[in-house]
Amino acid sequence: MARMTVDQRREALITAAHRVIGDHGVEGATTRRVCAQAQMPLASFHYAFESRTALLAAVIDQAVPRDLTSLADEIRENAPADGLRGVEREVTESMQNLYNLMVIDPGRLQATVSLALYSHNHPELREAGRQMWDRLCGMATTTLRSISEAHGTSWLMDPDELGPLLIAATNAVTMTWLTTGDEKMTQHVIDGVARWMMSYATATEPTAR
Repeated sequence: MARMTVDQRREALITAAHRVIGDHGVEGATTRRVCAQAQMPLASFHYAFESRTALLAAVIDQAVPRDLTSLADEIRENAPADGLRGVEREVTESMQNLYNLMVIDPGRLQATVSLALYSHNHPELREAGRQMWDRLCGMATTTLRSISEAHGTSWLMDPDELGPLLIAATNAVTMTWLTTGDEKMTQHVIDGVARWMMSYATATEPTAR
C-alpha cells in the first residue's frame, strides 16, 4: 500500500468513523474499530489525531459539507421562474431528495443525529455540535432565499428565522424514517412539511427596506 500523507490518513479515519458511528453508535466508535474500518494499523491513529475526541470533533465538522450552501441550486437545473408553483415544486423536490438520501444511506443520517446528541452531552464537543447546527441553519436560510429569488416570490417570515424551523421539520422527517422505517408514514410527514412550508410562501416580492 502506498504511504499515506497525514491529510489522507485524517480523511480516511473521518470517513471510517462516520460509517462506524452509523453502524455502532458514537460509544461504539472506538479507535480500534475505526482504524479497522479504515484498514490501517491502530498505531498509526495518533499520527492523524491526538485523541478520539479530536477525531469526533472532525467528524462533526464534516457532517455538513462546507461546499454545500443551498439544496435548491442542486435541483433547479436552470428551470424558468414559475411563481408559487415553482416554489412548491422546489420545496417538494428538496424534501423528496432528503427521503431518497435516507433510503440510500440511512447510516450517515443516523450518525449525524447521534453525533448531535452526543456533542450536547459532552462539553468538549458542545461547540462543534453548535457549529454544525449553525451551518445547517445557514444552508436552510440560503436555500429559502435562493428559491424565492428564482421564482420572484417571498416568505412571510424572514429566512433567517424560518431556516431553523425548516431544519427542525426535516429532523422530524429523519427521525420518523430512522425509528419506523415506514415509507408510507414518512411520506405522510414529508407531505405535511411541504404544505407547512408553502403556508409561509407568498407571491408578493419583498419590498426594499
